[in-house]
Amino acid sequence: MKLTDESLFPFGKYKGEKMWDVPATYLDWLMSTSWIDKWPDVVGYIGDNRAIIDRELRNSGAID
Repeated sequence: MKLTDESLFPFGKYKGEKMWDVPATYLDWLMSTSWIDKWPDVVGYIGDNRAIIDRELRNSGAID
């Protein structure tokens, strides 16, 4: 199932939050974990929204 901004995050600290409300720093960190591949819908959402996530990271000073 393809996740949208309105979909609920399926696990962990932000379980039940809308995907749009999950911090970019958390989504970025998830991609560095060894287990994220168990959640292909989340990986797909992050991939589909990578430009937005990167822009939020830059605006927050998390990346240059």
